[in-house]
Amino acid sequence: MEQKENLIEKHPDDFKDLYDRYINKINDYLLRMSGDPLLAEELTQETFYRAFTKLRSFKGDKVGAWLFRIAHNLYIDEYRHRTRLVGDEPLEVIPLGSPMELPEKYLESLETQKRVQNVLQKLPENYRSMLLLRDHLGLSYEDIAETTGKSITTVKVTLFRARAKFRELYTALDKKEGKDHE
Repeated sequence: MEQKENLIEKHPDDFKDLYDRYINKINDYLLRMSGDPLLAEELTQETFYRAFTKLRSFKGDKVGAWLFRIAHNLYIDEYRHRTRLVGDEPLEVIPLGSPMELPEKYLESLETQKRVQNVLQKLPENYRSMLLLRDHLGLSYEDIAETTGKSITTVKVTLFRARAKFRELYTALDKKEGKDHE
């Protein structure tokens, strides 16, 4: 992560380096939160636009956590706007995987990814966000706390509950699919 003294005197090339370093992580986070590649791309670009316009006023030490906070807040705003307009309809699941793998492994991986994404979309937004930030992107508890504006204790408790709820929903899906195939 970059220190604030390096951020205050940004040059365009420095911002490009920052953009290159975080673009895929931010986009992946937003994609998994929303399940919509177009929305994720739009929010990713808005994240970096806002970061660029606010860079001189950034006072923190961890630019990565700051970028994720911008992305997180943009997603929350969009989520609230969408639920007011269309209700709580599940968002479309997109396949993530490489067809370069053996066909059997690819199909198995694709099915697992669809199931995981399906379960993630059923979780409350705060659980989904915490799981993705910690387990998928590997952010520290401190960075998640800074990103979400929660205390470290709240982050740990929410993660514990989110993992338990994820296991419960995933197990229920396993049982349901097992009955459907019999």
